[in-house]
Amino acid sequence: MCYASTLRKITIIITVLLVCSCGDSKQKNAIPDQIDRSLCNFLVSSCLKEANGAEIALFISPNTVPSEQDLTISLKSNKNITIKSARIEGRDMFMGVIPIKVKELNNNDFSANAILGSCASGYMVWRLFVTYELNGQTSTVFYDFLADNG
Repeated sequence: MCYASTLRKITIIITVLLVCSCGDSKQKNAIPDQIDRSLCNFLVSSCLKEANGAEIALFISPNTVPSEQDLTISLKSNKNITIKSARIEGRDMFMGVIPIKVKELNNNDFSANAILGSCASGYMVWRLFVTYELNGQTSTVFYDFLADNG
């Protein structure tokens, strides 16, 4: 009798925890009402960052940044920089680290390819880190952008 009562209490507790943690399914897939102005919006233009005297513009094609599809990453600098490394990570959610192999096209133009993983939340912000050298000094800039922004 005591075992059945304890089992019933545990079942009730687990059920309550599951109901509370799942919440409203509409809320899980909701896109925030407010537009995050800090995010790059490739539908409008490239995204410009500055550090250590260099301005580096980022553009991703397709400009809707679809998940699980080939993306072309283009970087253009106003100075003669050397890109040392680049990587993409989830900004708010750990999705692993995606190393990016950047190729120099000419003095100030660079290109790379990437594929982003898919996120079930419907709102996935990625962060591209670019570490570069200019006049012997190393700097890093980062760009935040929304996947599946179409």
